[in-house]
Amino acid sequence: MLDNSRTLAIFALGVFTACSSGAPPATVAPRPAQPAAGAAVEDDRDPTTADGIFTAAQAARGAETFDGICSECHDHVDWTDAGFRGRWQDQSLFQLWYYINDRMPYDNPWSLSRQEVTDVLTYILELNQLPAGDAELDTDDDSIDDFWIDWNPS
Repeated sequence: MLDNSRTLAIFALGVFTACSSGAPPATVAPRPAQPAAGAAVEDDRDPTTADGIFTAAQAARGAETFDGICSECHDHVDWTDAGFRGRWQDQSLFQLWYYINDRMPYDNPWSLSRQEVTDVLTYILELNQLPAGDAELDTDDDSIDDFWIDWNPS
């Protein structure tokens, strides 16, 4: 029994010695430098729907399309209730755009132009009290996919 204890103690001492050589492991990265007090800090958050990504005129066009086509099946509350907002919070804006494009109108999906889908989408953003901005939301996939849905402007 004594031999096993000595063997274990020698093994433990060897492990301890190897682990405490004084040099940090090669996988430890240096900590990034903190900005100096008062220095400008770059905003590295992802752009969201709360950043004013559409114009009031674009949302107004979306309201016309909504009233002429979407309102046959949908009420405004369908796009502003907690269930809708919870379902889409933190999703890519393109996912919601594609959902509308792929499924609406119910009896004739894919019949709306890219501009009409984008305009209706901006109207939905406006219905949810998101701020309008100075530039229209573009209709191409890459532009729409740049934004994450955030119903809570700060």
